Amino acid sequence: MIWEEFKLFSYLFMGVKYNEKVKELLDKVKNRRYYDDVKKISEIIDSGNKDQLATEFTRCFINDYKHLKCPPYESWYRERTIYGKVVAELYDIYSKYGIQPMKELPDHISTEMEFLAYVFYLGKEDEGKKFLVEHIFKWVPQFVNDIEKYHYGEYTRLLGNSLKLFLEELSNDLEQNK
Repeated sequence: MIWEEFKLFSYLFMGVKYNEKVKELLDKVKNRRYYDDVKKISEIIDSGNKDQLATEFTRCFINDYKHLKCPPYESWYRERTIYGKVVAELYDIYSKYGIQPMKELPDHISTEMEFLAYVFYLGKEDEGKKFLVEHIFKWVPQFVNDIEKYHYGEYTRLLGNSLKLFLEELSNDLEQNK
């Protein structure tokens, strides 16, 4: 596991405006199974209508008519609420590292991926692996299933598939390092 992978997925789930940051990290993940999907996402953003892609992203992850089908929040999948009890737990974990989430809620997938990027950057692999098991693996698989079921186009479909492949690789890495 390299910290850049988590940083990459943090950017991917913050929307189309972070595509330049995604492209800066692509070389770091060329040997990963999700590389082709992430490269395609970047190409779609570069060649597509950014407003239309931002709308697709918004409909899938931020706001949709009637109700949001793929909320990117841990508390939604674990407690069926936004800003649930898990947020307090995350604040406690983040505060140990001097982190105060600013762009998104503490349980947003991009915030959790950003945190993991930082933890692995610091070389704190045991803490990172613990966070993966106690948080990421408890809700992101269902989030991926929802994206697969409710995506609104190629862009959001590829986001879900790349995240699925990333989770599979993380799981394999954890199994091999037991």
